[in-house]
Amino acid sequence: MKVFVSVIVAGLFFIGLQDAQAFDAKGGNALWGKYAIQTCRSCHKEKGLTALDPTERSADKWEEFFADDYKKLRAMDHDFAAVGINDRQLENIHRYLVETASKGTAAGKSARRTTIRSSKVKKTAGSVKGDGKKFDMAAGDAGKGRYIFRKCLSCHKKKKAPIVSPGDRTKKAWDRFFANDFRKFKKAMPKFDTYKYSVSQMEHLHQFFRKYALDAEKPKTCE
Repeated sequence: MKVFVSVIVAGLFFIGLQDAQAFDAKGGNALWGKYAIQTCRSCHKEKGLTALDPTERSADKWEEFFADDYKKLRAMDHDFAAVGINDRQLENIHRYLVETASKGTAAGKSARRTTIRSSKVKKTAGSVKGDGKKFDMAAGDAGKGRYIFRKCLSCHKKKKAPIVSPGDRTKKAWDRFFANDFRKFKKAMPKFDTYKYSVSQMEHLHQFFRKYALDAEKPKTCE
């Protein structure tokens, strides 16, 4: 009887050690991860975040994202306990994202980018004050947009206007904010036309907001 009890205790101790193990980047099961990630997607959809499609990043980028005990996930204040996600499930999710991303062909990714670009071009707004150019949702440079944003931020502070940050909205939300001749933008800023920004400058600003949006790889949630 004593031997039997000892075996049971040893077994429970072993299971406890297994549960206490740190996240293993080489562990996990892709099939289980495919189902476990549905919990994450449900929460993301509710909060307007990324859909967690494996093709959002390359396999290498997903590996980087989960590196060092999923450092980036922790940095984004994910409350895993609240949705019942533990380290073992994260290993499965990690394996699913990496393996599925690896299966995506270069041709498939290229076609996907073309489709996305085409859909954005369809949203091209009408002519705006400036150089007569039409605002192109797919155009612009985020690097140049950073400097324009600093200029906007400086003006907002001077006039004690609301401080806006790219991390305030998701990419789709910013797209809607800039669409249709920046309708929402102008509604929030009635005197916008008096600032004499060109359409090209607004395209750069739009890309800057998208690059550091709430659902971007590195959201910018402060000045």
